[in-house]
Amino acid sequence: MLQFRKPSYADKALFPSYSKHLAYEYFFSYAALWGDAIGITLCKNDTALYLHLEEDDCFLLPITDDLPKAMAELEAHCKESGQRFQLECVPSDQAQILQTMGYTIEHVRNLDDYLYESQKLISLSGRKLQAKRNHVSQFERKYTYSIRPLCSKELRDECYKMASTTWLENKDCTTKEIQDELGALKRAFDNWDALGFVGMLVCVDHHLTAFTVGEIIDDELAIVHFEKGDTSYIGIYSVINQLFVSQYLSDVHYVNRQEDAGVEGLRKAKLSYKPDLMVEKYRVTKQ
Repeated sequence: MLQFRKPSYADKALFPSYSKHLAYEYFFSYAALWGDAIGITLCKNDTALYLHLEEDDCFLLPITDDLPKAMAELEAHCKESGQRFQLECVPSDQAQILQTMGYTIEHVRNLDDYLYESQKLISLSGRKLQAKRNHVSQFERKYTYSIRPLCSKELRDECYKMASTTWLENKDCTTKEIQDELGALKRAFDNWDALGFVGMLVCVDHHLTAFTVGEIIDDELAIVHFEKGDTSYIGIYSVINQLFVSQYLSDVHYVNRQEDAGVEGLRKAKLSYKPDLMVEKYRVTKQ
């Protein structure tokens, strides 16, 4: 039977350091940020790295070079332990392979990641992104602003304070969802160097107005983990999105802005940027 345990920062080397799957759940930062909130545990043996999510009682796709062997091991583990055999967030290419192996797959649209070409997020060119260019222009005309890297603990503390006060007052989420996200943000700030994150803030008249936190995986992929702004400033999200990519992610092909979780407003916002690629994710079971 597989032996699962909580991940630690010593486990970072077990995870991919390249963008094989493009889906953000398969990188160490996902386990580091959200492990406590959703109960992520892992098991590493000679076959694969296995990940289990306690909150949803499911596994992720085993990270392995021998998928048939890893799936057989996982099935045997579930049979012996009594755990439910169900995989979530399986990228489409691997899901199709599993289907040929006799597994049942189901597309879960709410979990699909949105990927955008970095150069498109910088230029905002074309008729379809005219509204975004207008937002940026409005902001630049209306406000005197500056940008700073999130390179000090003091600045990160200030950003956390903004997120837990101004942001909380305007967030339409459950208390648990808010606390989970604040916990993940605190872990990001407290373990900044170990995680290798990059970040930026925007100030209007020296007042903190927005911040963002991201991670460069390789030349192919970067992930935006957090993006928070004061919406009383017109165009703030369009501005911080464009500035962050232009300042830090311009050499990366794709920027992964994660899923919309089925939230209507979030889906509308992500679609408005016209994604260049959707990382479709599947639920995998066996009848």
